[in-house]
Amino acid sequence: MEAVAYLRVSTQEQSLERQYEDIKEFASKKNLALVKIFEDKISATKTKTDERVGFNEMKKYLQMNEGVQNILVLEISRLGRKNNDIQNVVEEYIQKGINIHIKDLNISTLDDNGKRSFASEMMISLLGVMSSNETRILGSRISSGKMSRARKNLAFGGKIIGYKKGEDGTPMINEAEAPMIEKIFELASKDLGMRNISALIESEFGWKIAIGTLSGIIRNSFHKGERKYIDLELSVPAIVSKELWQKANDSINNRNKFASRTNVNPNIVQGKIKCACGNVMHQKVIPQGRIDCFICKDEKCKNSINRPWLFRMIRRIVERHAEKTKDEKVRENFKLQISSNKVKIDLNNKEIERLENRLRRARDLYIDLELTKEEYNETKSETSVKIEQYNHINKKLKESILSSENALKTDIKHFNEDLELFKNEIKDVINSVIVDKEDVAIDIYGWSVYYLDKPNPIKLGWEARKPLNERYINEKLPLRHPISNDDLEMMINDYISNNFTA
Repeated sequence: MEAVAYLRVSTQEQSLERQYEDIKEFASKKNLALVKIFEDKISATKTKTDERVGFNEMKKYLQMNEGVQNILVLEISRLGRKNNDIQNVVEEYIQKGINIHIKDLNISTLDDNGKRSFASEMMISLLGVMSSNETRILGSRISSGKMSRARKNLAFGGKIIGYKKGEDGTPMINEAEAPMIEKIFELASKDLGMRNISALIESEFGWKIAIGTLSGIIRNSFHKGERKYIDLELSVPAIVSKELWQKANDSINNRNKFASRTNVNPNIVQGKIKCACGNVMHQKVIPQGRIDCFICKDEKCKNSINRPWLFRMIRRIVERHAEKTKDEKVRENFKLQISSNKVKIDLNNKEIERLENRLRRARDLYIDLELTKEEYNETKSETSVKIEQYNHINKKLKESILSSENALKTDIKHFNEDLELFKNEIKDVINSVIVDKEDVAIDIYGWSVYYLDKPNPIKLGWEARKPLNERYINEKLPLRHPISNDDLEMMINDYISNNFTA
């Protein structure tokens, strides 16, 4: 009779050599022909059986080779340390008529007639409970020991990218990895997406970092010098400043915020708009009643302002100032986007080349009869799908490059048309909006205050009735602009020169 064996150790560092010898000897004593050995190097306490690669390969092999009806293991703990996992594995193979032989207990799950062995089932259940309890106690002891060491800034495994364990056991900066961490935060602070950052880091440093890992690096306060361990807060050497750490985190928070959220009536001046009477102004949007405005919280005041008009004026004001300050930054981001996409295309082409080589090797093995037709077709299908996926991604990246290159040839669009994104872009630009009975004061941080006459509601009503492409064509900022910064500075200098010169 034929059998397969399953071996497992808890860490990559442990050797399976001794287990190979023991399992072969066990198969010989059971008079079973050992046809294949499957293995895993992974902790059973941290994974379920269906998450182990070797275990899943064994399961697939048994499905394709129904003549193999025996599984050999050295210990019950190789199947798992959780009672439910052990019971599920045993029950699944009993139902399939596959016998599991456990060496250290000298029992099998099926008797000589292929029936369920109740004595072995009771023993397995008991040992599974004991194993689970042992793991729980061990975990409690480990946690207690780690907390004690953490209070001394120890209990550091050196698994945080950018750091290593010092001779005294405390964390210290890994000088070889620190420049890469700094670059990650620098790119993230510029609102670059995780995929682009990953490609640029791989190109410059040779590290292929998954998107989830990148996000974890940016979120980890360790890099700004703050180590958090359960309820402890400890100081460690910082790789980046707290300001850069916060800027990078704000960037990814904003990207996440607007990635999947849609607001029907976004308020770009939320928390910043007030009535001249001192009360807050709220949005009131009722499309059926053709109402779209801000109204004073005090019902007696009855002060209001047309919402679309106010948003258009704010956009024109910030666009005017952005022309002086933002063009260079926007163009730099377009160039960065182009270079990162080109890097990703190069990396994808290398993966395509690797997959094509794999396909050629599989074809050669099939020709040499070292692979069955089924194995070759499976490899061919899987590889072809991956190549097609990479080609599709490259096509999209090339379209993005072309779009960015065209954008550089045209006038830069400073702010997003999406109001939620626009709101985030101007959050540090708009200081306040004060609505009076006759005018509106829009305070721009660091620049000046714009005093605008409130619009004629009848004229706005007629404009709103026009087709979309004909509305507000001739509408411009009102003429009551403040004095420019340059002119104001010149006037101040002249005044000082004329009145305070000795």
